[in-house]
Amino acid sequence: MKNFFAVIYCMLTISTYSQVDLPRISPPASVSQTIGYTTIIINYCRPAARERKIWGALVPYNQVWRTGANEATTIQFTNDVTVEGNKIPAGRYSLFTIPLENKWTIILNKDDKQWGAFNYKQQDDLIRFEVKPRKGVFYERLQFSFGDVTDLSASVLMNWENLEITFKVESDVYVQAFAKIKEAIALQPDRWQNYTEGAIYAADNKVFLDEASQWADKAISFGQDYYPYFVKSKVLFAQDNYKDALNSLIKCRDIGRTDKNWDTFVAQVDFLEKQIKSLMK
Repeated sequence: MKNFFAVIYCMLTISTYSQVDLPRISPPASVSQTIGYTTIIINYCRPAARERKIWGALVPYNQVWRTGANEATTIQFTNDVTVEGNKIPAGRYSLFTIPLENKWTIILNKDDKQWGAFNYKQQDDLIRFEVKPRKGVFYERLQFSFGDVTDLSASVLMNWENLEITFKVESDVYVQAFAKIKEAIALQPDRWQNYTEGAIYAADNKVFLDEASQWADKAISFGQDYYPYFVKSKVLFAQDNYKDALNSLIKCRDIGRTDKNWDTFVAQVDFLEKQIKSLMK
């Protein structure tokens, strides 16, 4: 009986100690970046070097690694993206890696709730691709970040010790923007600003210009406001149709001069006219 109570006491003691809330040696972290309509979110834990040899030692070569500590690192995309040329559906994935001295395999795995790589299954991989590691500045703790951020793409970077790996994530922003513009027009077909906003975006980015020209014409058809003619001029300019672009800008000036807000807008008209004339032969 004494032995029975001793065992119970030990179990209770261990249970009590296991409930102590201590800080993690490798604290959790999260980093995110938005490109267009898409947000990339990385959740991971940050192990420290602590004067240890990392690559080929603490992190063995040619073995699946959780790419961090504790839970497997995850990466989430709120819309469909392209990762290093691979089409990836929106969703959250475990981000595993297989380090080698001269190349790394990056793995996106469909099981996004794993502790370490102990239950990793290759059959759950969505994609694998290879990147080359490179030397970088020293990082005591593993860190994920983003670089080369544009309206269309961003690079994911992982740094630890003196090593860096990176891969590119791209978002089809223009296709998504086109869908958003069409949706707004369908919901409010009598709002002329929907047409001008869509056309300006298209002209500034030189995308879907044929549709943008139709949107500008539709905005003009609503009445005698000068701004749709300015928008039409920008679309024509993006199409390299300088003569018609200048003619549309002349109409913009003729109508705008009678508008009470013309003085606050005329500088934009002057600048566009200068751009057009600089390219006319």
